[in-house]
Amino acid sequence: MEIINKLINPFEGLKPNDVNGIQTRCKEIAEELFRNYGIKCGNKTFGFAEIEFYYYKKDESGNNNWDAPWNKETYPRNKNAGDIFFHYSGMDICFQCNFIEKEKEDEYGEFGGILVRSILDGDKVLAGPLFCANAMLNACKDRMPQFVPYHQECELEEPTTRYGIKDDELQLCYYRKNLNWNGVSERIGWDKNKGTFQKRTRNYFNDRFENKVKNTSTD
Repeated sequence: MEIINKLINPFEGLKPNDVNGIQTRCKEIAEELFRNYGIKCGNKTFGFAEIEFYYYKKDESGNNNWDAPWNKETYPRNKNAGDIFFHYSGMDICFQCNFIEKEKEDEYGEFGGILVRSILDGDKVLAGPLFCANAMLNACKDRMPQFVPYHQECELEEPTTRYGIKDDELQLCYYRKNLNWNGVSERIGWDKNKGTFQKRTRNYFNDRFENKVKNTSTD
């Protein structure tokens, strides 16, 4: 798959303060993903509706670090480009990753990927990263989710900042255009008062897109 080459060293030649260069590179990858790839789970292939970029790089020598605020929220992992990685927040498509684990708190290496925040099940939007991860796993049969070629014509909205990350200085969250985001997303949350896990719902449009994405029609 051609996209794998772009995931091996996604920010080659760029500096952590090169805002325009980083956003241009992410946009190129996002357009390629939305239009030409999906996630195959059993008999279903899901298209991308919303993705976010995460990346971390720190060299032990201190000479080649990405110490910008936007790269502080990345889960460490050792994975190959294009691999699927499950974590506490959902599911990523990985860059080429090399995590060097140390006894001290410092994390060294180069790792990151693309968080799948929302997917398309036919024409239906499944919104929220954990909800998506559960839906994809439940659709699987004899194999785990696979990153595969999957062509769909589409346009993208203008990117926004990532969800729930303070002091984010880049717009690294991308969305498919002309979708109905007014659906309700389900999730399981801990109810402190009852001391049990409870199913909760939220209006994804109000929570995520209010005053950010203007074009929400399905026409």
